[in-house]
Amino acid sequence: MSIKLIASDLDATFLKNDKSFNEPLFQEVLDKLHAQGGQFVVATGNHVKKIKEYFRNFDGQYQLIANNGAEVILNGELKQVWSVPNESLAIINDLSNKYLADLQLGISFVAATRSYMIVKNHNDEQLSFAKTYFENLTLINSVDEIKEPILKISLVIPELEYEFMREAKTILGNKVHVTTSGYGAIDIVNPYVNKANALRYIAETLDISVDEIMAFGDGLNDLEMLEYVGHPYAMTNADKELFKHDFEVSIADNEHDGVLRTILEKL
Repeated sequence: MSIKLIASDLDATFLKNDKSFNEPLFQEVLDKLHAQGGQFVVATGNHVKKIKEYFRNFDGQYQLIANNGAEVILNGELKQVWSVPNESLAIINDLSNKYLADLQLGISFVAATRSYMIVKNHNDEQLSFAKTYFENLTLINSVDEIKEPILKISLVIPELEYEFMREAKTILGNKVHVTTSGYGAIDIVNPYVNKANALRYIAETLDISVDEIMAFGDGLNDLEMLEYVGHPYAMTNADKELFKHDFEVSIADNEHDGVLRTILEKL
C-alpha cells in the first residue's frame, strides 16, 4: 500500500484517555512513513499551543490541522485561517441561554492566539480545566468585548447537543458549520471549515492523491475527513454513527495504541 499522508484525530483516537501516547511507537511510525516520503498530519479540534505541548518531543516531524480545520500549519508556517462570521457570536451566545440548565460551564470563543469565555454555570473544577485546555483564556461578560476574528465557538451540552445543533443550523443556515466531537461537545466554525477541506489543502499543496491518504477518527467531526480519504479508519471506540459508513476499523482502541498499531500493520 502506497501511503503518503496519514491524518489522525487526537482525543479518543490518537491519545489515550489520560492524554498520553506511546512515544517510541510513534517515532517508529514516523521513521517508516518519512522513509517512504510520507507525512503525518495531526487533525484536531484542539488549539495550536495545546498540540505543541502534546508533541513537544516531535517538533518538525508532523503537519497540523487545528481547531477542526480552521487553521492549517504546513512545515511550521500558518498557511490557512478561516474565521466564523462575526454576527454568529451573539446569536450562538443567545441560543445557549435557552440551554442554561444543561450547559456545562459556559461558551468559549477561540481566536488564533487566545480564547474568550462567558461563564454561565460556574464550576471551579471545570473552569480550572478550561484554563489548561484553551489558549490564553480571558473571561468576558459580553461578545462585544471580542475585537478579533474567532475561529471556533465551543460549548458543552451533555445529552442535548444534537437538539442545540439542530437549532443552531436552523437559525444560521449555511453561514456556519456545526459539528460535535462527542460527549456533548459542540464546535461552530466557518462553513468551509472541516478536517476534510483542511486535509485537501495539504494534499493538493504536497501533490498527494486521495488514494495515498489514510485517516483515523472517532467522532462526527471526523466524518468529512474519513469520507474524503482513500483509506478511512474508524476507531473501535468510535461514535456508533461512524459505523454506519463503509469505513475500515482500527485493530485496537485509543487506550491500546490503535492508530499506531494499525498504521504499522498496513504500512
